[in-house]
Amino acid sequence: MKRSQQGITVYQGAGMLLATLLGSGVLLVPALVASYAGVYSLLAWSLMALAVLPIVFTFAALGRAYANQGGTAHFVQLAFGRRAAASLAWLYVSIAPIGPPVVIITGAAYFAQLFNLSMSLALWLELLMLGVIFVLNIVKLTTSVRLQTWLSYSVTSIIIVVCVVALSRSEASLPSGELQWSDVGQSMAAIFWCFVGIEAICHVANEFNRPKQDFPRAVVLGVAMAAAIYVLLSIAVLQYGAYGDDATNLLSVIQIAQAALGPLGGKLIALVGFVACFCAVNLYVLSFARMLASMAEKGQVMTSLGKQNRNQSPVFAVLIVTLAIALILVLKHQFAWSFAHLLAYANAVFVLIYLAAGLSAIKLLPGRQRYLAWFTALFCSLIAMFMAEDVLYGVGVFVVAFAIDSMKQNKAMTEQT
Repeated sequence: MKRSQQGITVYQGAGMLLATLLGSGVLLVPALVASYAGVYSLLAWSLMALAVLPIVFTFAALGRAYANQGGTAHFVQLAFGRRAAASLAWLYVSIAPIGPPVVIITGAAYFAQLFNLSMSLALWLELLMLGVIFVLNIVKLTTSVRLQTWLSYSVTSIIIVVCVVALSRSEASLPSGELQWSDVGQSMAAIFWCFVGIEAICHVANEFNRPKQDFPRAVVLGVAMAAAIYVLLSIAVLQYGAYGDDATNLLSVIQIAQAALGPLGGKLIALVGFVACFCAVNLYVLSFARMLASMAEKGQVMTSLGKQNRNQSPVFAVLIVTLAIALILVLKHQFAWSFAHLLAYANAVFVLIYLAAGLSAIKLLPGRQRYLAWFTALFCSLIAMFMAEDVLYGVGVFVVAFAIDSMKQNKAMTEQT
């Protein structure tokens, strides 16, 4: 990749990574992991921040050596062949019905708080939100990258102010508890969601002014800033007891904002939280629809999923993704599923994708870079172990996709002979 004349600086790169790492997770995950490990969730955040660095550098090394828009699927194809890459593509698409619903549920909860609506309307708010996103994707009114970055910085700034004021006004101490490493491990597994997307900055590693010096500095600075914000918010969550069940976890930041700045603070957090979740889901739907369209071009799914309208939007792919999300939202309310379980399944799929990247890097990268690849693969394996049965969803999707693709290839070979 050719570097532009005006390259990326360390602070610009750190800002890009910060925007990626915060996302919608900053509104939800600190309360969730506090529910798992209490005060020792702070230890889990610290350990996870350190573990992320070798993973980022592994992706960076792969990106520099084998630059391709296919990302992890391309690395897997080089290391393990076309079938494994095709199965990984299906694994990524399988996140569509379970990942976005978590963010939609969070966004609808913030919208309800913003206008003092009853949570009995939650499902209708979620479906309305999804319907608007469907229309936006059909007419190709996608959210700009600048707006996404601006929103991330806005949410970050507001949360920092809220936490600092809230902590300065609270006389309560952090809760006590006994260290249980299994709880810390479970917390780290949940925290993994907050570091999904770390590979994104690796695609622009060569765009830095001095790639070899500036890129590692930007990564360390970005991860450090994100970890500091997450730890600050986690301390506030623990000190105010804003965690426990699903309802409390969803609105934990609003509870802290109300304690710090009164009703106006709660409304402000509700507004930025809803907008951030809306934009995140909009990009999710766009990403998954484009992936399905790409798979249609390769003959991996029905060719109709690749057809575009006059706005160059893959209408049928967008419709399939939207209907899959809507179905899960309805089932979630019908059977009272916990959004934490949906998050766990989606998180486990990402862990498997990162594990595939680590295993590919072991085969593809030389020298010292291979040691980082081994760490990535072993760490992702350890996190997968803590996820227990949650990881079976992703494993099942991969195995079924691989088996179906193998049968197709065997049938094609038989017909040729």
